[in-house]
Amino acid sequence: MALALAGMAAAAYVVVGHELNSTLDLSLRRQATRIARQFPAEPSVAAISGPCRYLAAPSCVQVVGADGGIRSEHLPDQSLPVNAETRAVAAGSADAFFTDFSLDGYPMRMYTVQLEPGSAVQVAQRADTVDTGRRRVGLALLAAAVAGLLLAALLGTVLARRALAPVGALTDAAERVARTRDPKHHIAVSGSDELARLAVSVNTMLDELDAALTAERESRAAQQRLVADASHELRTPLTALRTNIDLLRRAERMPAGDLAETVAALRVQSEELSGLVTDLIDLARADDPDAVRENLEDLRLDLLTADCLAVTRRHWPAVGFEADLHPVTIQGVPARLARAITNLLDNAAKFSPPDGLVRVVVADRALSVRDSGPGIPAADLPHIFDRFYRSQSARATPGHGLGLAIVAQVAALHRATPEVESTSGGTCFTLTFPEGCAASGKVDAETVVRSGGLILGG
Repeated sequence: MALALAGMAAAAYVVVGHELNSTLDLSLRRQATRIARQFPAEPSVAAISGPCRYLAAPSCVQVVGADGGIRSEHLPDQSLPVNAETRAVAAGSADAFFTDFSLDGYPMRMYTVQLEPGSAVQVAQRADTVDTGRRRVGLALLAAAVAGLLLAALLGTVLARRALAPVGALTDAAERVARTRDPKHHIAVSGSDELARLAVSVNTMLDELDAALTAERESRAAQQRLVADASHELRTPLTALRTNIDLLRRAERMPAGDLAETVAALRVQSEELSGLVTDLIDLARADDPDAVRENLEDLRLDLLTADCLAVTRRHWPAVGFEADLHPVTIQGVPARLARAITNLLDNAAKFSPPDGLVRVVVADRALSVRDSGPGIPAADLPHIFDRFYRSQSARATPGHGLGLAIVAQVAALHRATPEVESTSGGTCFTLTFPEGCAASGKVDAETVVRSGGLILGG
């Protein structure tokens, strides 16, 4: 900006100086023309009775012959300079010309032109007016340039602050996040320029960071709860296992019946402990949703349910199963879904009486399992999917309170909705899969359980 203003001021100074010189030269030409017109009729106009009498001071006039002699009256101490070029103009062998000289210490500008054959007229005028004008213009331009620089600096500062305000907001937001470790501080967005787009991008980044931190906190809290609950649940079976092992140390003094009973108890306790550890591992693995989404594949929910039914029938031969399976294709992880379905079937069989019936339906993107048990108290329903939660009536049955928690977690990883309805005549668990992840298809010939309500009894 300073260089531009300096360049403009210098150019203006040169142009103004040139215009002032041109104006002075034009004035001298006009005066010479005026004398040339009046001199033939009135030769006395060239007579000078005083300094620069012919024209108003500070102009001076002088008529010179071809021999260099001065033909007009003049003051000796104020004669205009005459040289060979002046004589040549008077003789008509040279063109008119301008020259600069000094007279009595004053700068002068003189114009020499032929007056008539054999004579020339010299018209001179003080040139310090041009220098004075140029000097005044230079001072004015300098003042204008300084004022322009100050104004430009002021406007530049204001505009820069206004333009960089979003950058300052970005910096403040980054410093707040770094200081408070809280990405909830957003940046006010105004306009639609690049800085506004940058602010929107930073706000989006802060939202993503906040979501990631929230998910991390929730995951850490869930892991801490899992560890605490697991420690509590493992204490009882480990204590029982340690007690039975201590009894086996005195096996040689135990009756054969007591020894066999202790060994059987150890086997049951080890199986329960193994099942508990397996459930804990499944819950820990399910806390990583990305690991599940990477392995999603198309699968037939009806066929997977049929396979799980076949396994459950062998575990619960005294319970009957009624299956109404319609062909439904979804995206999921077969092993995880099979575990959730098996948990629902085992839970229904466990709470059904020996002659009870478990009804299983797959249709319209949903899987429902209904038992014929006593039902779940209304106070327990809100907590039925919590980890290690067991209602008062369920504490007398085998289990650790993780089966339905695994069902809920697998459902969440597959974006399915778990629901439960319970009455005094039984409880119904339903997994509903979202739109877009399920599609109907034909049931192939190898379907274990066909639709139509076929009852499989044990």
